[in-house]
Amino acid sequence: MRKNKNLYLTIIVVLLISGLLGFSYYLNNKGVEASNLPKDALKDPEVREAYEYVVENPEFLDYIPCYCNCYSLGHKNIKNCFVSEFKSNGNVVFDHHAVDCAICYHTVLDSKKLFQQGKSVQTIRDFIDNKYSRYGMGTSTPKP
Repeated sequence: MRKNKNLYLTIIVVLLISGLLGFSYYLNNKGVEASNLPKDALKDPEVREAYEYVVENPEFLDYIPCYCNCYSLGHKNIKNCFVSEFKSNGNVVFDHHAVDCAICYHTVLDSKKLFQQGKSVQTIRDFIDNKYSRYGMGTSTPKP
């Protein structure tokens, strides 16, 4: 009988430890690891926050244009100012353009704030168009 109690206790301890390790791994690996971001993006907290948000919310940002005249670089939306490619294996190829472009990272931060307030993608798009279109020609971004 004592062997069964020890066995059960051992199993419970192992499960508890593995659960805690798994939870710890989850907490440390959600979001974007700083080592994966462009080094220059780490210098400014706003720039870093914008890069992280783009990686974590790429679909939503497909409908948000950029008005920094980056259309001349072939960009189609605000996401392209931050990310050149999302690879099928999960890796991200970053574009460094937004590191030094306040229009780019403020567009993302404004979009993030509005989205967190529960605004629709169309409402966010309208806000971005109204606020940033005075800075230059926008990307040819489809409407939601």
